[in-house]
Amino acid sequence: MTAPGATAREVLGFWFGDARPVAPRPEWFRKDEAFDRSIEQRYGPLIELALRDGLQAWALEAEAALARVIVLDQFTRNAYRNTPRAFAGDNLALRAARALLARGQDQQLEPVQRVFVYLPFEHAEDLAAQEESVRLFSQLEAHTASGQNWLEYARRHRDIVARFGRFPHRNAILGRASTPEELSFLQQPGSSF
Repeated sequence: MTAPGATAREVLGFWFGDARPVAPRPEWFRKDEAFDRSIEQRYGPLIELALRDGLQAWALEAEAALARVIVLDQFTRNAYRNTPRAFAGDNLALRAARALLARGQDQQLEPVQRVFVYLPFEHAEDLAAQEESVRLFSQLEAHTASGQNWLEYARRHRDIVARFGRFPHRNAILGRASTPEELSFLQQPGSSF
């Protein structure tokens, strides 16, 4: 188990691996119980520290700031999948991502690393944050040829929040009542992420 004192470098090594340039990993966006449990076991105390806003010192350097966003936005989703705690770091992750952008630190990162700085905007149930997500992923796509569909996913997320003001697929997990329109939408392929 990794102690709360895990370094940003350890987090980035676990998440991105050692390959340079960094390449997308299949574990990032699929449900994988073993991967989720490995994050919970290795980084559970660090996640809890981050959720108490205890990793603010990581904001000073681009890669460490990225690691903080990953712990708050990605590790929570893996370690606490299908529970309300999966979204417990969203507000802090969005705040950290905004600060990272304000300092221009995202430009110091590799394109695939920037994806994880921009994802908190995409995960927000806020239309202004969603519009920022689309803007950021549009810029990223214009400057890279990764072959990934980052911008398409950003648009899909934005369109859902524009339509419903939230992500209906989170309703059951968060104990929110779904509207009839949301229930109908949830029956459609691609309605959940």
